[in-house]
Amino acid sequence: MKNVLLVAAMALGLGSVANAQSFDANRQLDRFTRSAFLATLDQLGATHEERQDAANISIEFSNGLIADGLLMACKDQDTSTDCLGTSILATFDRPDGATDADIFGAVNKYNYLKNFGRAYVAPDGEISLRMYIIADGKITMENYRRQIQLWADSAEDFADYLYD
Repeated sequence: MKNVLLVAAMALGLGSVANAQSFDANRQLDRFTRSAFLATLDQLGATHEERQDAANISIEFSNGLIADGLLMACKDQDTSTDCLGTSILATFDRPDGATDADIFGAVNKYNYLKNFGRAYVAPDGEISLRMYIIADGKITMENYRRQIQLWADSAEDFADYLYD
């Protein structure tokens, strides 16, 4: 994978916090917790870093994708408690020599052909790919894992659209 993917929001702390929860593929989640999110990332072979004072988690997937994860729609957003959503965001460098039309064309083509993630160009010109998973109605940990993996795989495809 091209070495142009950046951490979306900020570089985070030192080391990974140990998971209090193990991965149980059949477990039904009606809320997301940090421990379930981290256990799922571990199951994918992704590395992650977090700090006590930040809700965001820096993630590096086995395919080299670097992203920023955040539990959202939480009863307590500051502590990521009782959350209904998981958001993962990757940002991309502007391709050398690409025009705005080239970039918008790549984003539009990806969004038309792919289902995992939403690509966009922010008003400040930042190129991003985001996924959002909801726990409403319950989701198994295996489905959670699979959706995150499909998004990470799809991000490789997005890089091909953007840089080729």
